[in-house]
Amino acid sequence: MSRRFAVGPLRGIHHVRLPVADLDRSFAFYAEVLGYEHDFDFPGEDGPSGRALRHKDGGPGIVLWHDPVLAAATAGFPWFSIGLPSAGAVSALAAELDRRGIAHGGIQPAFVDVKLPSVHDPDGHLIGFYVIHRETP
Repeated sequence: MSRRFAVGPLRGIHHVRLPVADLDRSFAFYAEVLGYEHDFDFPGEDGPSGRALRHKDGGPGIVLWHDPVLAAATAGFPWFSIGLPSAGAVSALAAELDRRGIAHGGIQPAFVDVKLPSVHDPDGHLIGFYVIHRETP
């Protein structure tokens, strides 16, 4: 039996908030490696507490949140996975990560095409990349 909820259909992920030790270092990774752009900062007493990122090609929103203790405690956790349009895009990303010396789990078979799991960000958080052949809502 299907139950309908009052909120209606869900529309995907609005953003992911990720604890980081160093906002500038993490922003450089997400900008230079994955193409994210600065959207706005969350003000704090001694500088920004967080930095909101957007992707010009519609990737999920990411908020980098300055919390060195939580960043260290959650290193090694696979926080989220991002969709890429093709196996060729996955291969191109893997080659770029290799060129930069960024650790990852290698291209692997997936239920749909291929995946690139365990990409390490500067705090050791793990990001996955999967092929999504269609537009998602």
